[in-house]
Amino acid sequence: MTGDSSATLPRSASLSSYLWRAAGALLLLLVAVPFYRLATGPGSDRIAGDVVDAANVARTLLLLGTFITLTLGILASKVFDPQSFEIRVGNAGARLASIPLPAYAASLALLSALLCLAFSELVLQGKPNLIDAMVQLTQARYVAAGKLAGPADAFAEFWHLPNSIATPNGWVSQYPPGHVVLLAAGMAIGSPAIVGPILAGITVFFTTLAAERFFPDDPAVARLGSLMLALSPFLLGLAGAFMNHVAAAAFISIAIYCAVRSAEGKGFLWAILTGAAVGVVFSIRPLTAIVAALVVATIWISWSADLRALSRGLATRVLGAVIGIAPLTALIGAYNRHFFGSPLRFGYSALVGPLVNPGFHRDPSGHMYGPLQALEYTSSDLTTLSMYLLESPIPACAVIALFLILSPRLSRGAKVVACWALLPIVANALYWHHGIFMGPRMVNEWTPAWALLTAVAAVGVVRMIPWRAQYNGYTLRAGVAIALLLAWIAGIFYLGPQRLARYGGSFLASSRFQVPRTGSPSLVFVHGGWSTRIATRLTSHGLRGDSLEAVMALNPTCDVQTFANWYATPASARTGAAAPLAFDFSSDARPQRMEIAQGDEIRYYQNRPLSQACLAQIASDTLGIIDIAPLSWQHDLPGLGTTGSMIVRDMGPADNARLIARYADRVPMMLLRRAKEGPPELLPYDVGIKLLWPNG
Repeated sequence: MTGDSSATLPRSASLSSYLWRAAGALLLLLVAVPFYRLATGPGSDRIAGDVVDAANVARTLLLLGTFITLTLGILASKVFDPQSFEIRVGNAGARLASIPLPAYAASLALLSALLCLAFSELVLQGKPNLIDAMVQLTQARYVAAGKLAGPADAFAEFWHLPNSIATPNGWVSQYPPGHVVLLAAGMAIGSPAIVGPILAGITVFFTTLAAERFFPDDPAVARLGSLMLALSPFLLGLAGAFMNHVAAAAFISIAIYCAVRSAEGKGFLWAILTGAAVGVVFSIRPLTAIVAALVVATIWISWSADLRALSRGLATRVLGAVIGIAPLTALIGAYNRHFFGSPLRFGYSALVGPLVNPGFHRDPSGHMYGPLQALEYTSSDLTTLSMYLLESPIPACAVIALFLILSPRLSRGAKVVACWALLPIVANALYWHHGIFMGPRMVNEWTPAWALLTAVAAVGVVRMIPWRAQYNGYTLRAGVAIALLLAWIAGIFYLGPQRLARYGGSFLASSRFQVPRTGSPSLVFVHGGWSTRIATRLTSHGLRGDSLEAVMALNPTCDVQTFANWYATPASARTGAAAPLAFDFSSDARPQRMEIAQGDEIRYYQNRPLSQACLAQIASDTLGIIDIAPLSWQHDLPGLGTTGSMIVRDMGPADNARLIARYADRVPMMLLRRAKEGPPELLPYDVGIKLLWPNG
């Protein structure tokens, strides 16, 4: 595996080699220099602070881990015979390469799927832990029942969820329907929890097949990269948490494999399958699909022997891809037109407005996203990816950067895999949203490329170290090889499992809370936060997301409550015009913030007294809040079933009475915290309402 291949490398470097070295130098700079720390400053939000904290922790652990593992590796190089060690590693690689490819790919896929399922069931208890998955699971319930959407009526504020939109044709999530359909398929067979593990297995299977074609002269490295992917905690974690990134990763890997087969001249059908796979990605994560299409184009261009072959073959392959992708894009266009009014308008834009789109501009929360912010967040993404990818104490991105800088020449396969990994980083730099939950999740669907590239880089760096680099019995080449091996083993057997285990226990325990069973059909009111009650009232009645962000951030919460009550009233029944509120983020005026309970923040002006109605809203939250999103998808939903509990939002006694009358066949109950931040309790409605709303 680490045999010296320097003899096969040319003496001079081409122009493309210098370009790859420049890319490696930029990658190293973004990892080595903590540009992400510029994200915090006057006017920065909580998310910026969380980004800096996460990257700081990763950076500290990686610096310490690199020092320790390299020290141990160099020391071990004197204890172990370097050449004997390299022969043993090479033999292990040869044994991996000797396994028939279909059996190896299937075995890794099964291993990855089982590990993912174990994490999902044992750690997360088969429950999602992020709103993105919760809202898609809720829509999947309707799809599994033969409906595309849930009801959107005057009562929608009682069950409306963040990241969803009430349209004239029903309630849907903001996300394209591809992953929702996959989750619905899991529900149809009674187990949505198996969807993520199956998709993880598919990702590993097709990546393993593709890797063998990328590196035909180095199958051991290809097998190593696939093994790294199968054991990646980053892939397993988000796949086990029902997130749509793994669905995108699965179909990207299919598209990559089919693209290579097409490029090898194996038939027109492979080009059609390539387009179809990219089309499925488009139905899940549209911007990701655009980048995937660029990677496919890179493969087709790289596999062409000359310009004549390129021009002759590319047109045929593009035609096949168009045939494959056309039906899926047509279906997505029809879906968008039905719910959002235009084939080209996705749920993101319909819910939030044009500020959700890529580019340098203010984001929907009013914060500027420009080149400086792109630098900051890209630095954070790469720093955290370096750790989360394999949980290796040695930063994966730094190893890759050194490989790109030092390699005299990259193989065709290495160039394609590097493009597969790096193009998404460029694309993400142009997009304002950089999620940090369970790692830099906007990069998660590209885990296969980063795992393969890490294997190629690690082995490549070791091979480039000359044997003569020795001092007093310590061998640099063997020391680095041992350090990299130790780092990966530590990630597999200790750091990775430790990371995955931390997603359970007290971490977001509310996402795994079970509502006690009731003896008859019930209407369970769950007491969430005041700001959430206002936000869902506004969004469920049609206020766009960018306006919601502005009105909630720039005005006292009490004033927004008054506006929400007016906004939710039918136009024919409104008395007077709405009170003027600030909607312009360029305004410097900001109300003060106050936390009522954990995760429940309001805004106010200190010199303005609150009305009795607003004081009652605050008092109702002081014992703590409970979010309905982790609960609602697991129980009866409006329009589906009447045999169990229907989870709805507590909107206050007067509003609740309307819903109770609407569902007179259900027994009203109340889920709340009786003690401050205490455990949730299910109480009779009358008892609960007196505890939270003693004055009605």
